[in-house]
Amino acid sequence: MAPAQEHYDFIIVGGGTAGCLLAHRLSHSAAAPSVLLLEAGTKPSGPYLSAPGHRYTAAFARSDLDHGYVSEPEPSLNDRELPYARGKGLGGSSILNFGVYLYGSSEDYDRWADLVDDDDWAWSSVQESFRTIENYATEGAAAYEHLADPASGRHGTSGQVTVSLPAVLEKSVAPQMASLLAAGESLCLDPNAGDNIGVSLFPYSYGKSGRCTSAIAHLVDPPKNLEVWIDATVGKLLFDGTSVIGIRTIDGREALSSKEVILCCGAIDTPRLLLLNGIGPKAELEALDIEVKRDLPGVGKHLRDHVAGIMCVEVDGSFNDRTTFETDPNSVEEAQALWDRDHTGALSLQHNSLWGGFLKVPDLANSSEFQDLAPADQEFLTRSKVPHFEFLNNALLWPPGSQLTPENTYLSFTAALMNAQSEGSVTLRSNNPADKPLLRLNLLSHPYDVLVIREAIRRSWNMIIKNPDMRPHVRKTLSGPASLSDADIDAYAKAEACPIWHANGTVRMGKEEDGGSVDSSGKVHGIQGLRVADLSVCPLTTNNHTQATAYLVGQKIAEKMVREYNLASC
Repeated sequence: MAPAQEHYDFIIVGGGTAGCLLAHRLSHSAAAPSVLLLEAGTKPSGPYLSAPGHRYTAAFARSDLDHGYVSEPEPSLNDRELPYARGKGLGGSSILNFGVYLYGSSEDYDRWADLVDDDDWAWSSVQESFRTIENYATEGAAAYEHLADPASGRHGTSGQVTVSLPAVLEKSVAPQMASLLAAGESLCLDPNAGDNIGVSLFPYSYGKSGRCTSAIAHLVDPPKNLEVWIDATVGKLLFDGTSVIGIRTIDGREALSSKEVILCCGAIDTPRLLLLNGIGPKAELEALDIEVKRDLPGVGKHLRDHVAGIMCVEVDGSFNDRTTFETDPNSVEEAQALWDRDHTGALSLQHNSLWGGFLKVPDLANSSEFQDLAPADQEFLTRSKVPHFEFLNNALLWPPGSQLTPENTYLSFTAALMNAQSEGSVTLRSNNPADKPLLRLNLLSHPYDVLVIREAIRRSWNMIIKNPDMRPHVRKTLSGPASLSDADIDAYAKAEACPIWHANGTVRMGKEEDGGSVDSSGKVHGIQGLRVADLSVCPLTTNNHTQATAYLVGQKIAEKMVREYNLASC
């Protein structure tokens, strides 16, 4: 007996960061089309999902909310197999990410627009889209306006995604920033104003009531024309010739679309679903006995990410109160009770203050590694607003579980490679939808990346450990290079560097002959009724933490669909 079929105007596969926003925009448009949103996970509940004090906890302690991907052995990283967290549940990776909310550089979007020949993706256009997305509470910076000035005129205050800076900074954050500024680093008062070069406080997707996931932002009180299926993993796209007309879940439920199916499964699962359904490189598909619906060589290729070297030192207890708090069960219990009661207490303060900077490597253009890049990449990297690496400070204890001397605490800081040239891939292990894909990151496989992460680690170490105001507080190294020689830094990177879980580009925008898989509206080349709206479409890796980029992709694709289908009017 054939499964019962439901009918909708639009079907969105993937209830993650972009998918929830897209479902909200389409279902709330004036024309009120019928929309089905499918999510492989459930509605998240339970511990560690709300308070700033738990901003890192869910990613490491809630395996039920993680697809649990692991890379293949990484040849340039001592053949390590690297965990790759991907959120599973309504909200997707906005459940598990570390909450940083940064746009990137204006140059990212101007180059994006040039690459796809569409000014909708240019900075002059995306600024307005970011304003539409966010509800930015700028008043948090009033107590430290000399360090941050997110002027309300530059940001949206009526969108669904809560963005803010903490009302009270963690202990020692302001003095640390002052030390770096005194040592010659420049200050960037608002890293979301288009030029993020310099040292900044990083806004995050938290408000007074805690973490704002995409589901919290966009699925509260959904309209009657929006239906949500949870525990609904899609395994099959339904075709009529070269048109996609619906979906089938792995448990047999079917739904048909009168207009489009939109994939929002993310940079790993969107190419995986396309490949399983015969859209991708012909030879790969035929090798797995998958019927080829469309030969698209770019599907699953061009995977890029930011790469991090996480350093951590033990410091005296004057730096912060984290260890004193985290090792006292009574304090933790009391803090949880206060948070549950009225969102106050230590859990509203601990881990609420990430800061850092987007910086350049001096004399990079004189290196052979730079000069071997394509001329267009060289030109982009020399633009004044394009960073070469990120310095991030005040994050979690690293390695997790490190034992500290009583009365001491820790300070962790990260050097992260921007504009990586190394590319990985997502391919199928088999034609069985239950099998996880083969994830090959190929991190630090390009000479340029090796050079820049080396210089980024060296400079980040010097900014902290060699700073005269900080050096006296350092007691020992928990994670870091044995010395600052090239050889020791390279050895450290091979042994410890990791992805930041900002995967993108695996179904990238662009012309098919240039390796593109979708056009600038997210429509899959050669297939009707199928679109992609997630980070897999990015033609470049933006210089930020990509949560904001994922929201932007959902917003931009929604704007295009509203215009195309005349949904703004009834």
